[in-house]
Amino acid sequence: MANILTDRLGQFARYIAGEPSNTRRDPGTRIQSSDQILSPVKRKRATEGARELWRNYSVAAWAVRKHLDYVSTFTFQADTGNPALNEHLESLMSWWGRPLNCDVAGRHSLKRIIRLAEARRVIDGDVFLVKMANGMLQAVEGDRVRDPDRMPPKKLNEPAAYTHGIRTNKAGKMLAASIHRRNADGTYTLEREIGAGRLLHLAYFDSFDQVRGVSPIISAISGFQDALEVSDYALAKAKITQLFALAITRDQSDSFDDDDDEAESGYEIDFGKGPVKMDLDPGDKADFLESKHPSTEFQAFLHMTLQAALKSLDIPWSFYDEAYTNFFGSRSALVQYQKSCESKRDDLKETLNRLTGWRISKWLANGVINLPNGFDAHSIKWDWIPAGLPWWDPSKEIKGDVLAIENNLRTRSEIRKERYGDNWRDVVRRKAEEDQFLIDTLGPDALSTSSMVNEPTEVEEDDTDD
Repeated sequence: MANILTDRLGQFARYIAGEPSNTRRDPGTRIQSSDQILSPVKRKRATEGARELWRNYSVAAWAVRKHLDYVSTFTFQADTGNPALNEHLESLMSWWGRPLNCDVAGRHSLKRIIRLAEARRVIDGDVFLVKMANGMLQAVEGDRVRDPDRMPPKKLNEPAAYTHGIRTNKAGKMLAASIHRRNADGTYTLEREIGAGRLLHLAYFDSFDQVRGVSPIISAISGFQDALEVSDYALAKAKITQLFALAITRDQSDSFDDDDDEAESGYEIDFGKGPVKMDLDPGDKADFLESKHPSTEFQAFLHMTLQAALKSLDIPWSFYDEAYTNFFGSRSALVQYQKSCESKRDDLKETLNRLTGWRISKWLANGVINLPNGFDAHSIKWDWIPAGLPWWDPSKEIKGDVLAIENNLRTRSEIRKERYGDNWRDVVRRKAEEDQFLIDTLGPDALSTSSMVNEPTEVEEDDTDD
């Protein structure tokens, strides 16, 4: 009796996930890091799978572009407390952000570099930006960072020299990266090794011990591929069913005389010459054969597959199907999606902050920036503001924002950054310039409401009967 009770109690004192089972797939007991699970060969296959979807499946490409629209757009704003210095810093950053001043290849502006870097991070898992001695940037895509064919000799008690092309110390800190050049035959040749001080590594990490990034859409590659393949099959079947197929049925009482050479055994019908009039014998019927395809069940399955795939980037289904929900449902989905973008934007802001500090230090060293009295390098502050989201219902939301400001619940800067991604001080300054221009052009009364807006005229009622 005691043994039976002990066995029954033992069934409750457990984690079911930790017990072996024959009814579901056993994950095993071997725990590995992401770098070990995604070996160089598997990493290359996963990267090429994601790139193939980007190239050939419009939904996957759209999902990545939509992610970039919300995550990768920023505006530089200097915040030193000195208006002249702020304007000078913003002018310098605008100058440096041009393609010929920023990109070592002269093709991409800083804004596009950040957008492309995020795209590579989403598709490949990570990307590297090299800070050149001349103040420019060179982007290195993730597949070009790989273990060299000839490993350097290890020192005593030193861990593995490289992890997928990145050399680390015992604590896992990156020391250098092995940059390779792509060859025409698909192989790679070692180009150079770059120290960590000149590298910015932008990656998606999901664990502390991870060295290389893993794409967030890697879990959705199969789903996107399934949706693409079944869509192709459904399209092929739909094309076949669109061909005209005509069936003519005849009563069983009708028969043909085998001895009659002039007896006709069927009709000759040609749809290629436009509308056709058929003169059938009594009792004969003509019906078109059709297949209702794609079926509603197939469409539901396709939508479910795509919904699950889009979740890899946290994109709500209402973005894909605007008629899926009402205004409030779309608004709620947008708010939640904006929340999921914050951590992704923070990674890009950190990259931009490091680039900004690097460029400002060069300008200070070269005398391009002359600090006012009482200022030092630590006095230079700035912010990279993500793109804002304008009001959906301005008449209501503006009133709510004004009430929040009047009751000290929010600041003007917060609202302006949230709505338009810029600085409210600049708006006030430009507004003052416009007001002064109106006064100088039209006179002191130019800003009065009565002079700029016509009073509504009363419409006389017509008593004439229709």
